[in-house]
Amino acid sequence: MIKDLLKINSQDFWEHINNQHQQNGGVYKIIAVRNGERVPVNRFLGTDVNGVLYIGKATSFIDRVIELKKSIAPDYNGTGHICGRRYKANPNIVKLFPYDILHIELFQTDKPEELERNFLTEYANIFGEVPPLNAI
Repeated sequence: MIKDLLKINSQDFWEHINNQHQQNGGVYKIIAVRNGERVPVNRFLGTDVNGVLYIGKATSFIDRVIELKKSIAPDYNGTGHICGRRYKANPNIVKLFPYDILHIELFQTDKPEELERNFLTEYANIFGEVPPLNAI
């Protein structure tokens, strides 16, 4: 497993977030990882070799990221997170990036709006668009 990435379908997902971050929040990225390597994602101005599929913010990781996990899970039909709705809206996305290769990277901060804006701006400046599951 790649350091600092937590597999979304991990049995100890909630426990890890709770132990590491309690009620703190920040910014999170959904990353595709297959066989220990990040999955490149073709973008308008190049290839994102980091495999970033989504960038989001949370005032509390434990609340928002758990809702994200549930919304992406194959056996859950809720619509509580926009990323999950976009992910499941196109079967080709699910096929290319199945649930079992999705990971999350957490960046704790007291200013999640600012950090999210910075990450999205940097991504858009490099690739000419936001990550595939984000929208402007």
